[in-house]
Amino acid sequence: MDGTEGHLQVKFLAKDFSSDVLPAGITSIPASATANEFNALLNATAADNDDHWKEVSFDFLIAGVLFRGNLQNFIVDNNIAQETIIEVECILRQPAPEPDQDIQHEDWISGIKTTADYIFSTTYGGELTAFSHKGIKLGSLSFGEDPLKCLDILTVAGVQCVVTGSQDQVITLSKIQKTGKNLSFEPWQVYRGHERSVECVSAKSDGTRIVSGGFDAFLKVWNTEDVVKTPMVTLQSHKDAVVGVEWHPLNPKQVVTASMDHNIIAWDLELAGFVTRLNGARAFTSLSLNPTNGLIVTGSTDNKIRLWDLASQEGAMVKDVFHGHNGWVTDVHWSPENMNQFVSSSFDNTVRMWDVRSPKAPLYDIIAHEDRVLTVDWSIRSIIASGASDNALKTFRVK
Repeated sequence: MDGTEGHLQVKFLAKDFSSDVLPAGITSIPASATANEFNALLNATAADNDDHWKEVSFDFLIAGVLFRGNLQNFIVDNNIAQETIIEVECILRQPAPEPDQDIQHEDWISGIKTTADYIFSTTYGGELTAFSHKGIKLGSLSFGEDPLKCLDILTVAGVQCVVTGSQDQVITLSKIQKTGKNLSFEPWQVYRGHERSVECVSAKSDGTRIVSGGFDAFLKVWNTEDVVKTPMVTLQSHKDAVVGVEWHPLNPKQVVTASMDHNIIAWDLELAGFVTRLNGARAFTSLSLNPTNGLIVTGSTDNKIRLWDLASQEGAMVKDVFHGHNGWVTDVHWSPENMNQFVSSSFDNTVRMWDVRSPKAPLYDIIAHEDRVLTVDWSIRSIIASGASDNALKTFRVK
């Protein structure tokens, strides 16, 4: 980092590893320094202090934002005073997801759900299929010619089940049965009540309730313990298709929906009405709620991902906008463990991994599909899975 340009005063900090890695005290750094040069400095310092040091990659947080570009431009863009000592928090870099399985299907893939043992998928050909993490097909069930549009996994009275929503307006709860290494699906309960295609389903964590949304603009609540196969509650406030629905991770009475009418609604199911409405600039395609803090990321019919906070009292509804895709954002999914990370899929044929502290660029571009990516899942920490209109389900290993 030699040169005659201006320098800035930097103090390196760390919470996750030994301070022996860090330059001691205040360090004078060229204003043109990049994250790669920061990395080189830390690894050189660590090697001087430890003969057995093995080089690692770091990321750097300055004022809570991941450092990208060069230091001078970064502090200007983020309104950080140049005259002060700039504190730089060093964190271990998330390794890039590694391509793993390529699982071919007979039709476009509409939904994916990964569990500790299996990967489940639905297709536009009406097929529900189970695979091992190694991509071995374990069993399938055809629901006919109508496309399956969505799925979720739940446990009802001790029995593991899968719930699917179909373009024929039907929701089916099927038992997952294991015979040796193989799985089969036994349709158990059928729920009818939607007037158009069912686009999204979500099961409550205790397995007692399912919520669904569809092109009829309705949110419907179903009781898995009731012999009556009609909805407990039907809620209407959206004016167009409900394309995303999830139970609120911090409030078991609430469900959040996203719609093509440009609205996000948080519903109180006990009061049978909505408690919060957020209005967006574009039609939504998907949403995901952070399991730790309830923050929402959404995909829309543009190339942007937006971050929302239902609890915010600050006025601005959109907390951040993430730029990087070149087509519609079709799906989003938070990491199940890292509260700062999520993944997205798009019509630009890519999956991208993001960190909320770096809205201007993704952590990684995952380019694996030959056509539009329709769905992405990150339900378990070690596997990201995506499905596309190239009929392929791809998995990526996360370290």
